[in-house]
Amino acid sequence: MKVIAKYQAKPQHGAALEKALRGLIGPTRAARGCVQCDLHPSLDHRLVFFFDQLWESRETWEKYTASEYVRDFNRITEGMIDIFNLCIAEH
Repeated sequence: MKVIAKYQAKPQHGAALEKALRGLIGPTRAARGCVQCDLHPSLDHRLVFFFDQLWESRETWEKYTASEYVRDFNRITEGMIDIFNLCIAEH
């Protein structure tokens, strides 16, 4: 299952959001069921980031989204994100 999360930071939080997203890469890659995880900063907009993930199954991704480090990420980035979009696709 392919998951692409698009984050657009509020203007004053671009660097902090990027740092938080980069901190999420390692734990995500180590998560059971994660096949691939990459962060792609937009070339056109310095406040936009694409968090690109490939999972073995929807079940493993759902367990990951309930993990402590994802909850911590959500808590840390609260108030930093202007726009969030999630695309889930079959791979």
